[in-house]
Amino acid sequence: MIKVTMIGAGSMVFSRNLTGDILSYPEFKNATICYMDIDSQRLAAAEAWGRRVAAGLNANPKFQATTNLAEALHGADAVIVMVQVGGFGSTLLDFEIPRKYGLEFTIADTTGPGGIFRALRTYGALTELCRSMQQHCPAALLLNYSNPMSMNMSVIADEGITQAVGLCHSVQATADRLTEYLGLNPGTLTFQCAGINHMAGFIRLEHRGQNLYPRLFQCAENPEIVRRDPVRFELFRRLGYFMTESSEHHAEYNPWFIPHGQERIRQFDIPIDEYLRRCDLSNDEFASLLRSAGDQSPVAHHKTTEYGSKVIHAFFCGGPEVVYGNMPNHGAISNLAPDAIVETPTLVDRGMLQLTCVGNLPLPLVAYVQPHICGHQLFMAAVKTGCREYVYQACLFDPLTAAVLTPDQIVDLCDELIAAHGPHIPPLKAGFPMRGTGRQMTPPSAADLLQARSHKMKK
Repeated sequence: MIKVTMIGAGSMVFSRNLTGDILSYPEFKNATICYMDIDSQRLAAAEAWGRRVAAGLNANPKFQATTNLAEALHGADAVIVMVQVGGFGSTLLDFEIPRKYGLEFTIADTTGPGGIFRALRTYGALTELCRSMQQHCPAALLLNYSNPMSMNMSVIADEGITQAVGLCHSVQATADRLTEYLGLNPGTLTFQCAGINHMAGFIRLEHRGQNLYPRLFQCAENPEIVRRDPVRFELFRRLGYFMTESSEHHAEYNPWFIPHGQERIRQFDIPIDEYLRRCDLSNDEFASLLRSAGDQSPVAHHKTTEYGSKVIHAFFCGGPEVVYGNMPNHGAISNLAPDAIVETPTLVDRGMLQLTCVGNLPLPLVAYVQPHICGHQLFMAAVKTGCREYVYQACLFDPLTAAVLTPDQIVDLCDELIAAHGPHIPPLKAGFPMRGTGRQMTPPSAADLLQARSHKMKK
């Protein structure tokens, strides 16, 4: 029986769903499920919910729960990463400090200052994890769910973990959306996606061998359909390919929406601060789950569309399975950098993970993703050298940030975020004198922002 370790298992909904998905396979009903989190209260609740899900599936796994990373990794066959270093307080810093400079976001977990500083916060935890894996479970399979996916997978690859894949739900979720828009029966859409995480394009879209793009362009003329996905349909009109993830994400991946004022934000129904509202709801949900964790009655589980359990089953039991995974390119997309983390169809079979070759990415999609790939590379240069100018440059070349702020403002913004996040991020020193405006700054603290948010929610 395999041992599956979940790092950051205090994300209770996610760990509960993955536990149910894994235990749904007959081969894994007696597996060892190990939960690890630095928050002992969340950890205990996650284990309690896991036991209820197992009872609902008539499974008899061995459960472990620990705050000790080495103990969690010892003897693990598969390691699932779902961490968010710094929690909601750090996320508030990533929203509120840029807002002072006039820069606002919807999600801020993938690109721009929000994505870059989330990656900087995650770097230390990921490197510790990878080095501990090499000591305690060197042959283990690593599945990463933590954002920002591409930058985190770059760190994992740089640490020498080769049996690793980044998993997301954006491809299958978008395929389901397209099935609805096109009026097809579920499961009848065939497609091929390629690009980078959250920015992969459907380069082939078919139904029974028929190209569906002409039909999708007709959907783009239907106001009722477009209203459900306004930003992505606008991108579709410009790029010629439909993109994965959601309209609220894509609103901040380019300079064409948020920088052009409130009228355009309203026109495309762009939900500024959407991620903060989701975090508020998650906190409420966590409180509810915590209250009901002591209930020992079985919980019914319906298998989710997450790829994690499929990958684990195919890797250890044989398959094969094809999922959409994030791994180092190495030529899978021939006109992107070999070290870029790309998202393509990924073949999983016994003991094997392999991106499939898709050839050249269409040029409009290359143009769309290339600035973000350069940002990922600059992030890696920053953490490898400790040079803060690479952080400045990663934000200077971010399309949204550059469309809103001057270079001096971007440097000031980065300096304030570096000061605010403090020990959560690696030490960063000046390599050459790239200065901002020289303004005096007093960064808010995460604790103060959390308190202010709590007061606001109570009103």
